[in-house]
Amino acid sequence: MTVTVGILAHVDAGKTTLSEQLLFSSGSIRSAGRVDHGNTVMDSDPVERSRGITVFSDQADLEIGGHPFTLIDTPGHVDFTAEAERSLSALDLAILLLDGSSGVQAHTRALFSMLRSRSLPAFFFLNKNDLPGFDRQKTLSALRASLTDRLVPVSNGQVDEEALADLDDSFCEKYLSGESRPGDAWQTLIRLTEQSLAFPVFEGAALSGRGLDNLLRGLSAFAEYRAVPPPDPSAPFRARVYAVRHDASGAKVTFLRILSGSLKLRQAFTDDSGAEKITRIRHYRGSAFTEADEALPGDAVGIMGLSGLRPGDLLTDAGFFPGPEALTRPVLSAQVESADGTPPETLLEKLKILNEEDPSLHLIWDQERKSTVVQIMGTVQTEVLTQVLADRFGLRVRFLPPRVLYRETLAEPVVGCGHYEPLRHYAEVRLRLEPAPRGSGISFESRCHEDILDKNWQRLIRTHVFEKQHIGVLTGSPLTDVRVVLLCGRDHLKHTEGGDFRQSVYRAVRQGLMKARSVLLEPWYRFTVTVPGSLAGRVMSDVLSMAGEYAPPETAGNEAVIRGRCPVSTMMDYPVSLRSFTHGAGDIQLESDGYDLCHNADQVIAEAAYDPDADKANPSGSVFCSHGAGFFVPWNVSDQWMHIHEKDYVEVPPRDL
Repeated sequence: MTVTVGILAHVDAGKTTLSEQLLFSSGSIRSAGRVDHGNTVMDSDPVERSRGITVFSDQADLEIGGHPFTLIDTPGHVDFTAEAERSLSALDLAILLLDGSSGVQAHTRALFSMLRSRSLPAFFFLNKNDLPGFDRQKTLSALRASLTDRLVPVSNGQVDEEALADLDDSFCEKYLSGESRPGDAWQTLIRLTEQSLAFPVFEGAALSGRGLDNLLRGLSAFAEYRAVPPPDPSAPFRARVYAVRHDASGAKVTFLRILSGSLKLRQAFTDDSGAEKITRIRHYRGSAFTEADEALPGDAVGIMGLSGLRPGDLLTDAGFFPGPEALTRPVLSAQVESADGTPPETLLEKLKILNEEDPSLHLIWDQERKSTVVQIMGTVQTEVLTQVLADRFGLRVRFLPPRVLYRETLAEPVVGCGHYEPLRHYAEVRLRLEPAPRGSGISFESRCHEDILDKNWQRLIRTHVFEKQHIGVLTGSPLTDVRVVLLCGRDHLKHTEGGDFRQSVYRAVRQGLMKARSVLLEPWYRFTVTVPGSLAGRVMSDVLSMAGEYAPPETAGNEAVIRGRCPVSTMMDYPVSLRSFTHGAGDIQLESDGYDLCHNADQVIAEAAYDPDADKANPSGSVFCSHGAGFFVPWNVSDQWMHIHEKDYVEVPPRDL
């Protein structure tokens, strides 16, 4: 079975360089390209070569120790974290790369957190050990302090058996008794790694290929461990979508990782739009590809023919299923305008193509103003989007100054009810909305008995919960961190259609929000500021004035290092100010730290001036029927009109639909 391994790191750590060396060492390419020469296999897009950074995840097949691998090189710049996160669903193993001369960066911590949230096995590779600033022990100490203490260094082909013995009792007994045999340490290390109970640490210099032999041995051992038992191609088909691209002809290419079963050319799938067939199966190496007739378990391939798939979706014999909500969420929004007279509608169509590739853009079309708003992570992303629109579509655009993206959640549970019953239609839903942990997004569970509402209707209700970005009632910002619990529902044997439950679900969520006590959230940065010691007081004062918080400063020679958190709204322009008053001697690293309570909620709500009752696109009332005609009942009195009441149902334990 092919092992898919991804390389992740902060920007400029050497990911693409390491990818080139792995391809070269395995004999997949004749010579290793260099980022500064613009001749790498992976960074093949003109935008990447002109800017010298990875923007899109690229892949290539190779063989290590007789085992097949697919290598995925991911972006390192924080503005393209969402692209890196999408690739994680395809991985068996991650290589987390660190610049050993600069230590653990904020983005490294964010990437490791993503890996842990998915329980993905990971190797560490300490890069640039040929530079004077490389400090092995200092970097290992920083890793143990900020990421994990379950590290096992590997050097000269030897596993640090003492470190390994601390993590595994059975190996510890062999180690202390002197009974361990050659290979025991490697077998134990890989077993623990596969379970995310240990993290091997390799080191080297990607540019020269130094230290790659140890890493290659680790990869080969991992593949050998994963090869038993072999996968069964006749098992039910399942595949995860991890990327969408458009090739040089403009045709859509969907990238899948085959989780089980096999995929064949001309195989048919059915979704809401009807039946479609696989017309191409491609194995990619950068922008080049070879055609295939079949994809087997473990293969990461690009396919053509299926139009409705998006990154994160699960494709099965039974159809498409939406994937989990991404952890990486844009924190800014920016309006994009044509700079060359292109009609707004034409610009929107091109942006929709980019939104297929990057769903985090979340296009918002303002029909009244004829303008489009995109969601972004930072200004570098807008620069790349500007270049992509010019290179691919010949469009010149400009982005207006970005604005902070707020979100809303709940302070306490509430029950919302929605009823939809115009003539010859019927559906009613009763939902409980519960506050969920920060960063968890929207989740769903059913506590409705199938004797009350058929399982198929319950599945449809779940689909309607996730298909729309529900908005809050304070500022009209997206709803997040809420668990939606289906308590009960009712259909009509003759008159209920699928769209009826869509209406009742939307109205139930909205009515619950109108009754609830909502909370406004804003995005926060986690920052690390390094300045001359004499300026530490200035920085701390600035942070407090920006409604931020910080830990006691750390001293590093003549410099002070200050770490903390701060709202994006107050700190997004601070890097310019810092460079100014430090005359270029100061440095700041910003990393998204998710959403937290808004520091000036009353002001933001007042400035938004959002009227939820006037929002006709998000009605909170319900539609009932009397004497053959439908009529609207406002949210604040609709409860007494509902057909379902608490006495009509009993909650059952949650279950998988």
